[in-house]
Amino acid sequence: MPPSPDISEIAESLLSVMRLLRKRVDAAMAKQGLSLARGALLCAVQQGGQCRPGELAVQLGLSPRSITDALDAMEQDGLVTRQRHPTDRRAQLVSLTAKGEAALHQAEVPRLLAIEQLLSGLDDNQRGQLLAALRVINRQG
Repeated sequence: MPPSPDISEIAESLLSVMRLLRKRVDAAMAKQGLSLARGALLCAVQQGGQCRPGELAVQLGLSPRSITDALDAMEQDGLVTRQRHPTDRRAQLVSLTAKGEAALHQAEVPRLLAIEQLLSGLDDNQRGQLLAALRVINRQG
């Protein structure tokens, strides 16, 4: 059975919304001195506590080299620290600094406002339906 004709439109619409979401959230976070990518990395470090760079790469779907470059810049900016692992001398552990915590906190409200503005054309019922549909898709992973 061939795919229904609206599949392409759904896919294009999802991609378009993602581009729009990234653009708006990135602009909102830039006003706080963060990019969307840096914000995502800081959130991953915050959620994981002390974690290895390789774990962050897997979690964010990035190459280890990309994570290393990003962590180098963020460490230089005072947002994260890296320390030797206590039992594995080859490994490092990444932690958020107080400055990194503050940057995440300051960017949270502008980030949420940008998302709220993007969804402002939907009423509560439509938002609920959208969320339910997205949850189904995400579960299929």
